[in-house]
Amino acid sequence: MTIKKDAQVFAQFEKELEDLRQQLKIPGISAAIVKNQELVWAKGFGYADLENKVAAMPDTPYSLASVTKPIAAVLIMQLLEEGVIDLDAPISRYGVEVESEGVATVRHLLTHTSEGVPGTAHNYNGNRYARLGGVMEGASGRTFARLLNERLLVTLEMDNTALNPINNWGGPSLRGLEDFQRVLGWEKEFAHYPDVYLRLARPYQFDDQYEIIEGMYHLYHNPAAGLVSSVTDIARFDIALDQGRLLGNAAKEEMFAPAYSTYNARSDLSYGLGWYVQDFEGLRLLWHTGRWPPSTSALYLKVPDDDLTFIVLANTDNLTKPFYGVGNGDVSQSTLVLTFLRHFVFPRQHGYAPPTLDWQSSEGSLIEQLSSVQDKASRVFLERELWSYRQVYASVGREDMVKRLARVNIQAFPQSDFRGDVLFTATTGKFPVVPPVTSAASFVWLSRGIALWLLVMLISLVWMVIRLIRKKGTLPWQWAIWLLATLVLGLLSPWIHALANQKQGKSPLPQWKQAAGAALFSMSGYAFAWTLAIAMLTGLQREPHPLMILGVCYLTPLLVGLLFVRGPLLLHQGSRGYGKALSQGFLTEIITLNLGFAVLFPLTIFLQQHFFPTMPHPTSPFFWGMMWFISALDLLVLFPLYYWMGQRGHQIWFEDTAANQGIRDGGLAVPILRDSWGVLLFTFGLMIAILTLTISQLA
Repeated sequence: MTIKKDAQVFAQFEKELEDLRQQLKIPGISAAIVKNQELVWAKGFGYADLENKVAAMPDTPYSLASVTKPIAAVLIMQLLEEGVIDLDAPISRYGVEVESEGVATVRHLLTHTSEGVPGTAHNYNGNRYARLGGVMEGASGRTFARLLNERLLVTLEMDNTALNPINNWGGPSLRGLEDFQRVLGWEKEFAHYPDVYLRLARPYQFDDQYEIIEGMYHLYHNPAAGLVSSVTDIARFDIALDQGRLLGNAAKEEMFAPAYSTYNARSDLSYGLGWYVQDFEGLRLLWHTGRWPPSTSALYLKVPDDDLTFIVLANTDNLTKPFYGVGNGDVSQSTLVLTFLRHFVFPRQHGYAPPTLDWQSSEGSLIEQLSSVQDKASRVFLERELWSYRQVYASVGREDMVKRLARVNIQAFPQSDFRGDVLFTATTGKFPVVPPVTSAASFVWLSRGIALWLLVMLISLVWMVIRLIRKKGTLPWQWAIWLLATLVLGLLSPWIHALANQKQGKSPLPQWKQAAGAALFSMSGYAFAWTLAIAMLTGLQREPHPLMILGVCYLTPLLVGLLFVRGPLLLHQGSRGYGKALSQGFLTEIITLNLGFAVLFPLTIFLQQHFFPTMPHPTSPFFWGMMWFISALDLLVLFPLYYWMGQRGHQIWFEDTAANQGIRDGGLAVPILRDSWGVLLFTFGLMIAILTLTISQLA
């Protein structure tokens, strides 16, 4: 068959894909086929945006979830070819640590065999795979995001591809200037990112009645997940990979070689280096799927014997959710894969295509048609297809169809391994609705707003200095030095704090941008929270009661931090819910607040007494500059304490989650009362003591 010219085959294939999309209740799907290193077909089905009737197109960006893994694996193999990384070296050589009963190597992370006794068993774990970001950075001095941009996105002109805004191989948080640059488009490599986020297919999910409602994409990335792309861009990557432009033959063969069995020591189901490797009835398949509930699913399948690739992306997770057997390494349980094989691979293998059945026909008709099929290859294929359709209907609550096809299965394939019930938790039942969070597009505007706000505050700070000079005639040189030291150390402080938890021998130099961004972000948060608090006070009373001052100035920053900073950052797994994210972040937030208030309150009083006859109004940019200046002083005073606590294992900032057990287990590193009661009591006592001393001096 000449795949490029067979219009009838493509027309039938398109019809079946559209039928499947509707049966799976997926709003939008885009798909592509590559043959002999050439994109021969690409098409969108349904809608990328239901509300605005925006059609899904071949260049529509979608979230990729775990299809990020094989792409990241190519970067690792490039570093291997260059002699920068040794796959069999301990990951500790590159500054990365994981919990295991032996020495975990880079190869163990790539093959999902780093748990327990490394190298003894495959256990798919995206959180472990994510640590390859640390390996890349420790080995090359360049982040995963930077390597991806330089080596793939820019080089291959993948203009529909981006990384989610937040870098979290070491913890889900806004890491610094590189994250801001990514969403703002301030550097050449990142210039196309905001456009990708704004064109991203809108996410959807099911409610408890299997109706389509608004969903959510996750905002962070690492080598395990978080890439955004289109089927045409993945096709570009695939073509470059097969043409040898990304890897040499030796590295590519090693990456695609079976390494570990994925299920009960079955030799036909294996995992290589970032890729599944499967033998399906004599057909070699290289593939990876992606699913990130509630709205992300993706499929990337290579058939090397036919020089053929199939790529599918969707804007719900129901492209891959129904086919739970895929998690064991068997992609032949996917209806979409079987549909592709039926039209483009099976005829080449056997000289004919298996019969096409309407699985919504009556039981009797289906049993009769299946019983009439005698050749083994077709029966094996149809047995899998029947099973896959049972899973399709189970995923959308069509219990009537599931039971009908189960009876057909028993009659037509009495010895089948797939005759059991399909009613598994992974594919059926009413799933909890995940509340939507900020989209990547919203994050673009949020980051631009933060950047504008920082600019206004810097201008205000200059204004404040000018006012001080005019008021005093000259600015005392001691205060000039103090101001300069505050700004410099304020920018360096997170970097200094990170040093407290650095492993011996790991250079901190690649982290300076992250540290600068974290410092600016922190100072902005302080300034905003107390600006809001004092604005509330001036709006309530001319001379509010001291207890009201204390309450508002303490509670407002706490609520602002929880609701708008800590809560969204902790909400990295939708099923946990926003409420749980807030409860997880409460102790961290209140410890940080205690420390901040202990320093900020007396500093504010001091400046007000010695420099201002009256406190500037919160609506004045002058006031913003003053608060930002005080926040910088706050950081300068607190960082010796942060450093001391960091050396003793206490993690009190959301940026510092990498070394905690929580991130290794897929959670987040936040102090819990059992571990941090001493820190909580100490910081609270410090705050009360300084507050009391300040008020006594005022009296």
